[in-house]
Amino acid sequence: MNASTSTKLEKFDAWRLTGMLVTPIRWVMGWMFFSAFWRRVVLAPAKLDPTSAAYVGNKFNHFLPHALWIQPLLKYLLLHTNTLYAFLIVFTVIEGLVGLSLLSGLGTRLGALGVTLLSWGILLGAGWLGTTCLDEWQIGATGVAAGLTVLLAGAGPWSLDEWWQHRWPRLADITLLHWLSSGPILNGKGLRKIAPFAALLAILGLGLALYTNQAFSGGVWGKLHNPSKQPHLMLSQAELKSNGTLDLTLYRDGGPDTYGAFIVKVLVKDSNDKVVETIDAAQLANLPVSAIENHYPVKVRTGMDSLVVPLGAQARIRIQPPMQDHLISGKYQIIIEDVSGLNWSTKTVLQ
Repeated sequence: MNASTSTKLEKFDAWRLTGMLVTPIRWVMGWMFFSAFWRRVVLAPAKLDPTSAAYVGNKFNHFLPHALWIQPLLKYLLLHTNTLYAFLIVFTVIEGLVGLSLLSGLGTRLGALGVTLLSWGILLGAGWLGTTCLDEWQIGATGVAAGLTVLLAGAGPWSLDEWWQHRWPRLADITLLHWLSSGPILNGKGLRKIAPFAALLAILGLGLALYTNQAFSGGVWGKLHNPSKQPHLMLSQAELKSNGTLDLTLYRDGGPDTYGAFIVKVLVKDSNDKVVETIDAAQLANLPVSAIENHYPVKVRTGMDSLVVPLGAQARIRIQPPMQDHLISGKYQIIIEDVSGLNWSTKTVLQ
């Protein structure tokens, strides 16, 4: 064996060792992504059924209020339900493929790139959710870091990349294929040549984690906040008629995704802070379907004892008092009260 061949083998062995050391990350991340495919296709196919309450497309509606950078994409998908369904099918298939790639170690670096990009999307879309801790942010940030790690290292001896490189050694000499699979990706002495590239990816991963941590929860400096801890409603475009009819747009932009805001009272106050109209829980629970114009797949709906507003839902509501009022022109305040005691308000002018 000449010196050149010996050096080449030593360099390849260094990469094999590196890939072997990250095998736990590769296998666990591989299963995490493949299991998403497995859940939706085999264990719970209702998740891909648009008519089911378990439809995973509803999660995109939950992501919408505080998503970073990708809100226009989410809005487009939610307003075009056929496109949303096709997107979810493609997304699910890609999750399955990148999961298999990491589990088997075939096309490892390409699979790791997929994991990185998918985790990045999860981070930007759902990173603000988590009632007890920063659940989705932790999943997304960790997924990005794990993907970048496997992208650098490739797979070690327990992989199909290792098998085909031994089976077809001439292909194994093509550096471009290493960028898609495993093995040496930069020429140089050992792994030292890759240090700047590794540092760049490490800085990228840390920078994204710090930025999103601050953007979603103030986790780097300032006051900590958690927009998914308790319900929050945005009220807009309030219109009041002299007979007491109220038109109002509700948008639930905060709070847990596991249950809705339960609206049990609507008050209308005049400029003297006097209550001139009260709509109670029973009236809200019996609003006709025609009085609720929903904008997104997750819908504002009537419940047994309230008006239910799930996370991400937006609707135009028409509320008519049981008896016609005779309101005079002036400024009015609209107050909406949740069963928890939280309330939100907006102002309007009756001409």
